[in-house]
Amino acid sequence: LAQFTCLDVPSRVPVAVTGDLIEWQWVMTRSGNPPPGAELWWQWELITNSGETITTPRQTLAFADGRFNWQVVSADGIHVHWYKGDEVGPILLDAAVSGLQTLENDMGIELQSDVHFYIYGTSQDMRDAVLYIQDWAGGVAFNEYNIILMGVPPDIAESWGTGTVRHELAHLVLGQFGQSCIGGHRPTWLEEGLAMVVEGDPDSQTTSDLQNGIKNDSFAPLRSLNGAFPAHDSAASMAYSQSYSVVKFLLDTYGQKALQTFILTLANGEGYDEALTAVYHLNTDQLENNWRASLGLPPRQIPPTPTPLSAAQIPTIAPPALPQSVPTPPSAAASPSNTPSPSTSTCNLGLIPLLLLSIFGWRWKRP
Repeated sequence: LAQFTCLDVPSRVPVAVTGDLIEWQWVMTRSGNPPPGAELWWQWELITNSGETITTPRQTLAFADGRFNWQVVSADGIHVHWYKGDEVGPILLDAAVSGLQTLENDMGIELQSDVHFYIYGTSQDMRDAVLYIQDWAGGVAFNEYNIILMGVPPDIAESWGTGTVRHELAHLVLGQFGQSCIGGHRPTWLEEGLAMVVEGDPDSQTTSDLQNGIKNDSFAPLRSLNGAFPAHDSAASMAYSQSYSVVKFLLDTYGQKALQTFILTLANGEGYDEALTAVYHLNTDQLENNWRASLGLPPRQIPPTPTPLSAAQIPTIAPPALPQSVPTPPSAAASPSNTPSPSTSTCNLGLIPLLLLSIFGWRWKRP
């Protein structure tokens, strides 16, 4: 199913044969459904009474949303699918391409695989295409498929859609560049700050946040932005703005090569402080104080770190990837899938009566 996996291990489902027709049902109310644009493959492996193994040719199926007449525009490995508003597709494609150029030219981070945006005319249209996403979501990123669904009404395509497309593209391309099969993670301030830089020049809210943070010395400790950002509107806005400023400081002071090395070091499983020290010879607190000094602020007084208690290591299994949600704008939505090749079937998502998928059609003669 997914375009990126660390280990290609197909699911195996034993099926009892009660005739000459084999059938298996995928109940998506339990698992959720892949996004529009995703493809899956399957094949049958039959073991006869005599022990002979017969493997059928591989078949593929593309998930599509047939409720709308989709158009598509493409450039530089980015494909924008949309159905509402003549100029929405070209406007958002231009925004995505400019964001990709920023990633490549300013950060040296290149697109590894094609990305597909599916742009819905309303957020409700988008939510009707995918099971189990938040009611408030205006977009969903399925990083493992390189697919982003967004709800962008035509009247806010230029004001809200362009920046959001660049922001979400940055997350996806950064994820491709820093793919990790050993549990590597990036601090949230790096993830969101980099995406904010790709959006372009800071907007009035970001500028105001930074001015107030400098005037009142009210920035949060950078270490507190390693994880989840605050939920409160004003504190969340400040966290994004501060992250933008810190990443901009890293780029302006140390250059793109160091940033690339930092991202790859994190992907190799190093901790945040260990990766910072290896690349920048600074830990998180020292980075924060260097950044604060660049703004004319005094260093933050960091309390001594207590001696950690030793604990037995417990192996863990990484949870399955979940789609990331994008907040809903003053109205928003998501998107569909490509027309498959002649050897590809199409599954029409409709309004999610896609509650189960039946795979069948293989008839064979018993020996």
